Amino acid sequence: MKIRNILFHLLLFFSVSCSYFKKQIYSIKIEDPPYNLLQKKISFYTKSKSESFISYWVKGTEKILYSKKSKNTLFHKISVLFLLPEKEYQFLIHSSKNNTSFVSDTLSFVTPSVPEFIPEFTLDNAANYSFDGLIFLRTQMNPGVQLLLDDKANVVWYQNSDTSFSRPFDLVSENSYLSLSRPNLIYEINLDGDTLVQIHTDTNVLHHEVTKDKNNNIIALSYKEKVLDLSSYGGLSYDTIKGDGIVVYDNLGNLVWEWNIFDHEDPLEYKNIIDIKSDWSHGNAIGITPDNNYIISFRSFDQLWKINSNNGEIMWKLGLNGEINMEPNAFFYQQHAIHHIKGDTFLLFDNGHKTYRMTSRALFFSLNKNQFSTIKIVELSKELFSFKQGSVYLFDRNKLLFSSSVNNVIFITDMEGNVLWKLKSDHAYYRAYYLQSK
Repeated sequence: MKIRNILFHLLLFFSVSCSYFKKQIYSIKIEDPPYNLLQKKISFYTKSKSESFISYWVKGTEKILYSKKSKNTLFHKISVLFLLPEKEYQFLIHSSKNNTSFVSDTLSFVTPSVPEFIPEFTLDNAANYSFDGLIFLRTQMNPGVQLLLDDKANVVWYQNSDTSFSRPFDLVSENSYLSLSRPNLIYEINLDGDTLVQIHTDTNVLHHEVTKDKNNNIIALSYKEKVLDLSSYGGLSYDTIKGDGIVVYDNLGNLVWEWNIFDHEDPLEYKNIIDIKSDWSHGNAIGITPDNNYIISFRSFDQLWKINSNNGEIMWKLGLNGEINMEPNAFFYQQHAIHHIKGDTFLLFDNGHKTYRMTSRALFFSLNKNQFSTIKIVELSKELFSFKQGSVYLFDRNKLLFSSSVNNVIFITDMEGNVLWKLKSDHAYYRAYYLQSK
């Protein structure tokens, strides 16, 4: 008799609970964004204004993911991200107001397979290495695709466009990235797919780099041209030389600062100018220093220049034929992806050179009061030599994420250069970023 009473009260409780929660959380809809089939937008109403979030998991597994919280509102629309393809997911909606909480019944959805335009990947993980974050990549094909992959090489997020993307992109927060969608169009987009910033740069043609400075301004490399008399060099009396500039925009799209290499450097001092006039300096990266000045990587010069962000003066030149003393083994060639780590420490992808050194490296160095010091050099094997493009970024304090564009390979090493994780693709990637797991 006691058991029957307990069962009766339990059944009554669940019946009332389900009915009660349906009155609190209702009109639940699940939408598939056309730009990312591995994302769900789940909308619903709550009876009273409340904060809500969604917990979700692959059916039959224990790992639970959590969405962002919605604001105190009646109508909620929440993105569910980082989904595996061809899986059944279960989820709960959690809502709360003051000290009262509500949870929906367990609901479900199924994810489709990835579209045919998603690149293919082959994982070599002989070391059985794993990581918690995600790897952010961008193609240069048509249609353009941005991708996030997990440590099993599963594509768990993407956003595509209807045309090919320009090369530059950058993670600027844990939830948004900058995208140069066309040479004169900058977007900041969050991982939900919402456009946060859109800037038309008009006649400023951008290339290779778009990032943010310490003031949250958007920084990019631009092309600059100047007509000079190159007849004494074997050229024309009115010949065009292409160089580089820096443009700085605020979030409203206003051009707030600009720099032009021709205002500070004379191309006629370069004896080989006739050979490199179509791409004299070849800027390919901008690093932001702790004092909010800029370091430009000039591939053609095998140099880094520090530029004063107020008056545009060249503060120093580092590299071959530069102004700062360096150890001979620290000289870099055709470098990319200069960026600040912490304090006075920087990290550079040293591509190497087909003639001088056919190996690529990660170069950690410090610059303090114009005193250069090598901190660490991580040299890669010859088969990972990437004479153009490519990147390296530090994560988890002692792991390095490389992109070897020439070899269509993304890989992770320890600080001794031992490959722990290697991903082969049918596409090349200009850079690879690591997105830390929340």
